[in-house]
Amino acid sequence: MDDSYVSVAFEYRKLHDITDGFSEDRKIGSGGYGVVYKGLHDGKEIAVKKLRPLVGLNDEPFDKEFDTLSKIHHENVVHLIGYCYESRRNYIKHNHETITAIERERILCFEYMKGGSLDKHITDETCVLDWPICYKIIRGTSDGLNHLHNSQDRPIFHLDLKPSNILLDENWTPKISDLGLSRIVATTKTHRTERFNMQGTIGYMPPEYIDSADISKKFDVFSLGSIIIRILDGMAFNSRYSYMDSQQFIKHVIVNWEKRLQGSSRYKSHEKDTIQVNRCLEIALRCVEKDRNKRPSIKDIVNELEELEAQIQKMSLRSDQPKDPIGEISSGTSLVAVDPRELRFLFEPRKDISTCLQLTNLTDRFTGFQIKTNPAKYYTQPNKGIMPPCSECYICVTLREQDGALQKMQCNDIILVHSANVCEGLKINEITDDLFKEGKVVDMVKLPIVYIAMDQFQSPDV
Repeated sequence: MDDSYVSVAFEYRKLHDITDGFSEDRKIGSGGYGVVYKGLHDGKEIAVKKLRPLVGLNDEPFDKEFDTLSKIHHENVVHLIGYCYESRRNYIKHNHETITAIERERILCFEYMKGGSLDKHITDETCVLDWPICYKIIRGTSDGLNHLHNSQDRPIFHLDLKPSNILLDENWTPKISDLGLSRIVATTKTHRTERFNMQGTIGYMPPEYIDSADISKKFDVFSLGSIIIRILDGMAFNSRYSYMDSQQFIKHVIVNWEKRLQGSSRYKSHEKDTIQVNRCLEIALRCVEKDRNKRPSIKDIVNELEELEAQIQKMSLRSDQPKDPIGEISSGTSLVAVDPRELRFLFEPRKDISTCLQLTNLTDRFTGFQIKTNPAKYYTQPNKGIMPPCSECYICVTLREQDGALQKMQCNDIILVHSANVCEGLKINEITDDLFKEGKVVDMVKLPIVYIAMDQFQSPDV
């Protein structure tokens, strides 16, 4: 094992010294089980979490967090540096008599996170951090949770994921912390806990846990969805959502972020940022579905985010292409990729025959398209449309019923696919021939048509 992952056994006296006696000036946070102080060890700042000496508090939270974190080494889970567990005999006065008491000190030491916890950066209205940092936090938290669920010998359920347990380093990299309530489970099946042992944070606990004390991987997925929603819509999300239906709420969030992104220094990238905001909101709302079976798994979420990033990367590469003075993509490049480049019909007399055409918008802009064919023979559905950035569209092309066999299998018919950049918000009925007149057409693809007779289409011998 890498030496950087070996937990140091600290003496209580050492930790007492580097935190100035656990002074208020060194205090950087507190939670239900303990107080966190800043100290200096080997020239580096560390976070020292001292568990409270609460009546009836046993060693379970300490043991769970130490045992869990000592097994985990991931850039999005906080790194455990060391620990201290000492018992000391103290003499105290009680009813005019001196008695002895055993005092236990239970302390965990972590890497120090200069960015603090996520909740410090979320207001009632939204997260005050720029969108790239917000997305980095969403992605990193998802990666860390995926590691807990899927990269260990046995899944680890966090069970208390919330903004205060997402810590940020100096580069705004998020790290999941506070695994004192976590569970290492032998299977991914649903578990049930005793209701009197139920613990967690209201707003981040799923309904099946509140109603029936059921625990599964979807518990943490619900919590993650709640965190993303609070990044997008602030801590006062519940009060707003209570008087909005889902569509009103989605519109409210998107409109607010559109205004914010358009007014930021990243205006040129706001279209890509808006796509990310939309996708993250859509994922979050699926995560907080009441029916846990409708929630995605954390692995599904990570895959979706990876696909989103590939889409954004494609847009970025496209935007690097040279542009002409009016901002359109220069001639010689393509706005829309068409597949296949030759349209084939498996011809059979007296039947309508259809084939499929795929269009892919290669740009980071909205693109309008229109398809022209010989109207006496062919029918396309749709024959025009608007494609969002880096999206795909499928066109069904139908050869209308023909009375008899065609004279030639190779015909001279051609399907034309016209495309042009359009403004966001353009309506489909506004896509007319004027948009594609000479001097305005940005791209045109010609597709030859080929007929294949049924008797020529035979499966090869096996």
